Amino acid sequence: MLTWNFETCFLVFLAITFVSQAVATRLKSMLPMPLLLGALCAAGFYTGLFPKDMMITANMIAVGTIAFNVLVIHSGTMIDVALIRNNKREALVAILPAILIIPITLLVLTPLFGRDIALLAPGAAVGGGAACAIASRWVMEKNPAISVFPWMLFMFQGLFCIPVLRYALKKESTQLLLKLRSGEIKPQNAPTKPAAAKNETTPVSLKPVDKIPAAYKTTAYYLGTVMVVSVLNKFLLSLLPGAVTLNLNITALLLGFVFGRIGLLDKGPLNSSDSYGLLLLGLMGLFANTIANNTLQNLLRLLPAVLVTLLVSTVVLVGGAAILARVWKLSVWRCIILAVNSMMGFPVNKALISEASSRGETPEEKGYLASRFGPALGMGTMLVSNALSILVASVLVNII
Repeated sequence: MLTWNFETCFLVFLAITFVSQAVATRLKSMLPMPLLLGALCAAGFYTGLFPKDMMITANMIAVGTIAFNVLVIHSGTMIDVALIRNNKREALVAILPAILIIPITLLVLTPLFGRDIALLAPGAAVGGGAACAIASRWVMEKNPAISVFPWMLFMFQGLFCIPVLRYALKKESTQLLLKLRSGEIKPQNAPTKPAAAKNETTPVSLKPVDKIPAAYKTTAYYLGTVMVVSVLNKFLLSLLPGAVTLNLNITALLLGFVFGRIGLLDKGPLNSSDSYGLLLLGLMGLFANTIANNTLQNLLRLLPAVLVTLLVSTVVLVGGAAILARVWKLSVWRCIILAVNSMMGFPVNKALISEASSRGETPEEKGYLASRFGPALGMGTMLVSNALSILVASVLVNII
């Protein structure tokens, strides 16, 4: 008889996560990994194959709690001001349609599914796991029946955005290759680095984190510096008057941004901590645990709201991008790529960039396409999936 101890629960969770990732990769994300993982979890929990406390026994709730505390600060450090400054219009194309989702979803969803669903929708619709975890966790005590709604948006996002994004990448890559082959545009070659003068010295970084020797930058260092900011964040919030209510995720994101800018935090500390993958597994553990604590009937009840939310969000993103492309005389396909990418983000967009770049016939053409798509999709992930969505979710959940 199978004993559901820590080892068994953790192994089963890793197995269903691996199968979900493998199948999604094989199908080129036409069936997104979160949808497959959610479906497997629902099948296991609701048929009694998996015990309801599997995620607790596997200790994934503890890992998810750590991830929840550090990912928001990490996202703040990833905001690249120089990239935004050099690509102002493209940054606005990524942000403005996502902001437009807020009033439109409130207008459409409130009469159909109620005010609480409408308030949960905008942040999670264009967010990743962090935004969905925030929305789900903060509504758990107030209205537990809808706490799974943000995670269901996370499950089904890819069904709407990936086909649109794949088509837009195809159209944009075709146009770029035509211009490239006709000589209308030329790829920017990397500038040749001049030989250093004899008296020339390498610029020394003035940021405090860059003065710390690499040998000391261990997993404990990276996680520890992020947790220092987390503790500081809660301490500063405790100083506010009782009448002032401010969601700690908003201040965590802002502190991550400020501390990253002044050099008190490394940029993207979790990427260097040798723990990022485990922390993402922790988020998926929170996702699975929320499904375990729900019922199939509740998921089916919320499914129409999920599909309407994502349909409306996709239409708003595509329509907003098309309008901005016309106003600023930009490529409509590039604008759609920038806007719709916010519903998905990394790592799926990396695979789509590779797929679109493979349309080039030579290494030069492939490199040029990758250089055009990589920064564009990275900007959408940075500004919307990892920043704006967290802010929106954190503000709106306080109103529920």
